Amino acid sequence: MNIVKEIEGTVPVKIFDSSIVDLFGVEKLDADLIIVASTHKSVSERPTLTAHTPGNFGKAEFGGEDRKLSVAPALYISEAVRKYAEIKERRNLPYEVSLEVTHHGPSIDKPIVFVEIGSTEKQWKDREAIKAAAEVIIHLFDSKLEGDSSVGVGGPHYAPNFTRLVLSGFNIGHICPKYAIENLDMEMLKQMMEKTVPRPERVVIDWKGTPKEYREKVMRWGNEMGVEVVKAKELRKL
Repeated sequence: MNIVKEIEGTVPVKIFDSSIVDLFGVEKLDADLIIVASTHKSVSERPTLTAHTPGNFGKAEFGGEDRKLSVAPALYISEAVRKYAEIKERRNLPYEVSLEVTHHGPSIDKPIVFVEIGSTEKQWKDREAIKAAAEVIIHLFDSKLEGDSSVGVGGPHYAPNFTRLVLSGFNIGHICPKYAIENLDMEMLKQMMEKTVPRPERVVIDWKGTPKEYREKVMRWGNEMGVEVVKAKELRKL
């Protein structure tokens, strides 16, 4: 709500009387892109500015549906992270900027991106962080973005290798992290591809952050789907 107060009157705002991971009724919005202003919580309590798309690779423990992903607007998720990084540097904010993996609900068939401030109430009330999130949201509304996209497999929750790719100019949609890798099969990989817009040109593997058996599986599934599969480290060299 602190972010909402900062952006009201600038961009269209809809407030839901629902959990942030459910947002019951959000799918009925007549919108090409849904941006959710959100708090972010973590055990580490580190000050963080993040963006991600929602969805569940396995059981829906925090909203949404089992094994259903939302539509990931890769260009806008990635641009949110890049804009956060630019603001952090310009204002010298004491925050980490990070792309997060796909997690929690809702699971909807519309492009949706969460723009978040974390990870405790102290940061949620920080005027500088609130202004940064508001600036990111307004920037996304004002942007007409073009480019290609990728999906990611492996690595930890804050996706440092994929964050580096995004900050170097690549666009990443859905990411299946290592902790959810047991739920990844060809069906879910196809869903990652089909529910990332624009449709991804490649699957990027965080090589060291993915068990060997799943590296081999993803490469095989990618070949069967006719999609390029590359290591994150190799992509940075292109």
